Amino acid sequence: MIDKTSSLEEIHTYVWGTLARGGADAKHPYHFPVMATSKQNEAHQRTLVLRKVDIEKRLLLCYSDVRTQKVEDINQVQLSNWLFYNHQDKEQLRVRTRVVLYHQDELCREIWNNIPPKNRADYIGPMAPGSITESYTANLPDNYMESPTEANTAQGWENFSVIECEVYEIDFLKLMKGGHLRALFSWKENAWEHNWLAP
Repeated sequence: MIDKTSSLEEIHTYVWGTLARGGADAKHPYHFPVMATSKQNEAHQRTLVLRKVDIEKRLLLCYSDVRTQKVEDINQVQLSNWLFYNHQDKEQLRVRTRVVLYHQDELCREIWNNIPPKNRADYIGPMAPGSITESYTANLPDNYMESPTEANTAQGWENFSVIECEVYEIDFLKLMKGGHLRALFSWKENAWEHNWLAP
């Protein structure tokens, strides 16, 4: 439990531990963060699924249809900001990252092969996500709606991508009675720099 007696080192360890739990536990508040990207001076935000956290390499991983706005943004600006909030613990993380996009490579193939057909719906739409339509559409092939199989979800491989985000800054805020707590962790010259911030 973080409080006013916690050291910056303890807070830093705690932050990465909660991020890792968010990547591993679908019920954790950090499993569904908001990711922001930008293109031509416009910001775009969306809620997504945090798939994996690698503490040693400082990585956050998520998946995407390669036809989405966020991938278009990333292809122009290889940066993203993530927002995590835990309502129960009143804790917020603002995380800045550098982004690498993987598409149709060994990493994507390994992950794709482990995604069950019933979980491939996000990548098999005949239209690009965000396309304007004349009426409601689930944007799913009819044969998928009947029963997801390896065969009728195979085309999703062409659209599947992995977004790897290398963390270089974490702004941690804990709301508390009697005064909030805020700290900044910055990756500089191959080491973490720890600083207190005024909340």
